[in-house]
Amino acid sequence: MSRSTFPRHFHPTTLKHKQYIRFSDSPHNGGKRHHPLDWRQWDRWKVGASVVALGGVYYVTHLEQVPETGRWRFMNMSSQSEEKFGEVSRNELKQGLAGKTLPPEHPLSIHVRRVASRILKHSNLGYVRGETRTIPEPSIGFDNEVWTPSDDYGASVRNTYGPEKEWDVIVVNDNKVINAMASPGVILVFTGLLPICQDEQGLAAVLSHEIGHVVARHMTERISSQFLYLAFYAAIQLVLGIDWNISRLFKTYLLELPNTRTQEYEADLIGLRLMSRACYDPVAAPQMFERLGRVEAKLGSRAGNDFFYTHPSSEHRTKKLEEVLPEAYAILAANPECATMRDQLEQFREQSREIRVTGQGGIEFV
Repeated sequence: MSRSTFPRHFHPTTLKHKQYIRFSDSPHNGGKRHHPLDWRQWDRWKVGASVVALGGVYYVTHLEQVPETGRWRFMNMSSQSEEKFGEVSRNELKQGLAGKTLPPEHPLSIHVRRVASRILKHSNLGYVRGETRTIPEPSIGFDNEVWTPSDDYGASVRNTYGPEKEWDVIVVNDNKVINAMASPGVILVFTGLLPICQDEQGLAAVLSHEIGHVVARHMTERISSQFLYLAFYAAIQLVLGIDWNISRLFKTYLLELPNTRTQEYEADLIGLRLMSRACYDPVAAPQMFERLGRVEAKLGSRAGNDFFYTHPSSEHRTKKLEEVLPEAYAILAANPECATMRDQLEQFREQSREIRVTGQGGIEFV
């Protein structure tokens, strides 16, 4: 028989002294019995509570209110970072689209630059590169008060816009792209948008909306929000233990998308003021979105309600703009310069002919 088959003998005292003792049963804690992970769970909750408390204080101290909607938003980007980011964005756009950019002397570039310049100058937001810098009289609002957007949105020391801000106007020759955008110091328009605009009034509605995003500093807000979203991720994972993918869904549909839709409405309202101060007919704004809605329906680029999209539907935006048209017309009536400009515009319309954009970025008269 091998050695391993012999029975082993234990001394009684061995079992007595080799008993299993729980950490929570040790005499150092008074013999009280606790779950072995209670202290770890408690520490996790304490850490989570501390993070939430400190984050709450930081969040509240970096809130500011948007004048148009009364919405409170989180902004923690420094003026130096904002200016640097705007310049980087401006240079990247110019370099990335250089091959398709129409020259400044092209008729379509002149058309877009003229409208952009008029909007910028009449609200003291700056001037278009290549033009003589002029500082007009402060714009008067419908309530006979001077409107200073830099004071409303805290951009006076950030060089985001102002009388001395220089803007690049880039017209991209791509008739398949129906889009426009603006960031501090740059306005971008694709030629595919121009037929939908139809004329200067429609183009003014689009450019005023895009410049409205810059006035409200929405780009800076979105960058600041990324910090907030990361903190949101960390908090719900640390405290609630929610899966990362589920956290992303919460962030996208409950935080990001509703916020971007609100920003679009704010840019619509600001844009309506900007174009009215530049003596453009404000009704062109809802008319432009109505035409855009018909294009979206034709292309089938949108289905379902607003919940799944970054932009509100053109129908909703048109209705909201129509509701505030009386204020916009009051701004128009308060500016005596607008009466003269309307007369000049009517004379121009009588002498002008409709143009069509060709595939090579050229134009032809109809």
